[in-house]
Amino acid sequence: MKADTVIMNGKVITVDESFSIREAIAVRDGWIIFVGSDEDVKKFIGKHTNLLDLKGKPILPGVNDSHGHAALYGGTRPPLALDLSYPAVKSIKDIAASLATRVKTARPGEWIRGFGWDPPYLEECQIDTRRYPSRWDIDAFSPGNPVIFNDFSGHTLWVNSKALELSGVRKETPDPPGGIIVRDPETGDLTGIFKEPSAQGLVMKVAPLLTKEEKRAAICSAMQVMNSNGITSYTESALGPGGNQLNGGLLGEECIEVYEDLFREGRLTTRVSILLLFGQYGGLSFSDLKEGLKNYTWPNDLDAQWLRSAGIKIFADGVPISKTSWMWQEYIGGGYGSLTIPGETDEEKCRQLKEMILYCHERGFQVGVHATGDRAISATIDGFAEAIKRNPRIHNRQYIIHGDFITPQDIERTAKYGIGINMQPYIQSLIADAEPLIVGSQRAACEWPFKTVVDGGIHLTFSSDLPVTYPNWRQGVQSAVLREAVGSGKVSGPEERITREEAIRAYTVQGAWQDGMEQVKGSIERGKLADFCILGEDLLAVEPHEIKDIPVVMTLVGGKIVYDASDDAFK
Repeated sequence: MKADTVIMNGKVITVDESFSIREAIAVRDGWIIFVGSDEDVKKFIGKHTNLLDLKGKPILPGVNDSHGHAALYGGTRPPLALDLSYPAVKSIKDIAASLATRVKTARPGEWIRGFGWDPPYLEECQIDTRRYPSRWDIDAFSPGNPVIFNDFSGHTLWVNSKALELSGVRKETPDPPGGIIVRDPETGDLTGIFKEPSAQGLVMKVAPLLTKEEKRAAICSAMQVMNSNGITSYTESALGPGGNQLNGGLLGEECIEVYEDLFREGRLTTRVSILLLFGQYGGLSFSDLKEGLKNYTWPNDLDAQWLRSAGIKIFADGVPISKTSWMWQEYIGGGYGSLTIPGETDEEKCRQLKEMILYCHERGFQVGVHATGDRAISATIDGFAEAIKRNPRIHNRQYIIHGDFITPQDIERTAKYGIGINMQPYIQSLIADAEPLIVGSQRAACEWPFKTVVDGGIHLTFSSDLPVTYPNWRQGVQSAVLREAVGSGKVSGPEERITREEAIRAYTVQGAWQDGMEQVKGSIERGKLADFCILGEDLLAVEPHEIKDIPVVMTLVGGKIVYDASDDAFK
C-alpha cells in the first residue's frame, strides 16, 4: 500500500511506551501506516506520494491542550476586547490610558470589555501589596460607557460605576452564594470588584452578548493560534446554558452551535472535546444539573474524532490568587475560601457536590471538577471515590481540574481510584512570586506537585487554561522542568520538577487518555491518527531556558497541513 504522505529524515519522538526515537513516518487516509527507518519507509513511496523531508528536525505527536476556553480566548482579544495582560500593560495607569483611547472610538453607551489584568504585575500593586484596582481608578476615563474587565484567571471582574448603575447592584446587595462583592472595608462602598461567576453574573446579566458571527470569529481565531503552536486537539472546558450570560456568551451553548457548523462545513482544524456547563452563571446545584441534562441533547450526526461531548464541568471552588480556593488552613490575613456550589452550610455544599458526581458517573458521563484548594480537592475525591465504589464497572476517566494544593494523602486516593489530574505548569510559574504572600512560603512551594503526582502513578495532563495563559506548551514544559517564577526567576518547590519526557507525555498521550482516545492519538504509532507537530529545534536537547522559544514550523491534523511556517526547501 502506497502512502499519501511520507515524512523522512527527521527525529521522530514517538512518545510510545518506551519513548522511542525513529526517522520516518508513512501516512494514508489520515492515519499512520508505518513508523520506522528512512530506508524501510521507501517501500511506501509511490508516484503520487507527497514527500516531506524534515532535514533532521524533530516531529512529535500533535499536542493535546486538555483544558482551556478557546472561544473565550478568541473573544477576549482585540478587536473584541482590550488586551490588559502583562506586558501589554504594566500598571493601572496603563489600563486607564488604554481605556481612554478606546472610549474615543466607542459609541455612546457601548460596553467596553477587557481581559488579562493581574495585580502582581501592576506597578501600583507592586509598590503597595494592599493596593487593588477599583472602579475609582477608571471612572473618570469612561463616565458614559460601562466597563467590564476580567482578570487573567477569569474569576475576578472589575467594573466601573456606569456598569454598576446599569446592573442595579447596590451597597446593600448581599453576596450571592459562592461569590463575593468586594466592598471598601471602612465605608462599605462597592469597589467594582466581583469574585467568582455567581457574583460576576450580577453585572454580566445586563451586558450585551456577542453576536454569533463574533463568536464564530473568536473560535476560528483561537483555532489558528492553536495550530500555530502545534496543537491538534483541545478541550473546551465549560460550554453550555450555564455560560450563556458569562463573558458575552462566550461560554454559552451558542458556541457549541458554532462548533457544530464548523464541523459540518469541514472547517475544523483541531479536534475538539467539550465539557458541558449547566447552572446559572456557572453556579451549579444538583437540581440545576438534573434539569440541564434533561433538557439538553447532544447532536447525533457528529464525528467524535473531530467534535465530541466529553462530559460535565463542575466548579467546586475559586482560585488561590483571590483567596476563593477552599482551604483547610487560613490564608495570610485570614479566610478559608469556600465551595462555590449553592448551599447554606459546608456540609450541604459537599453533599450536593457528591450527588452531582454520583448522578453523572452512573449515567456514563465524564466529570471534570475545578478544584484548587486542598479542602475542595478532598471533597471532590470523596465524591469520585463514592461513585467508583458504587459503580466499579463504569470507567469514565473522572478527573480533577487544577488540583493546586492536593495533599500527599489525596494523591494516594487519586491513584487508588484511577482519577486523573489536569494541571497548568505555566500558571505555577506566573503566580509563584505572589503565592507566599497569600498562603505562606511553605504551602506555596508545595503547590502544583508535579513529580509527586507522576511518581504516584496518576494520569497527569498539562494544559494552558487559555485565556489564562497563551497556549505555548513549550513554555509549559520549561515551567514543569525548572519551576522558576516568571518575575524573579526563583525556584519554587525544586523537588517537584519533572523531566522533559514526563512533561511531553502530559501534553500528548496523557491528554489522549483523558479523552478516552489513547488508542487513536497521543503518540506516533502505526494505526493512530496522523496528527503531528514539527519543531524548529530539538526539544530534548536545547538548554532548558530555551525550551519556551522553540518555534513550531508545521502542524498536521489527519495528515493535512493546517499550519506552515517552513521555507520551501523544507518540503
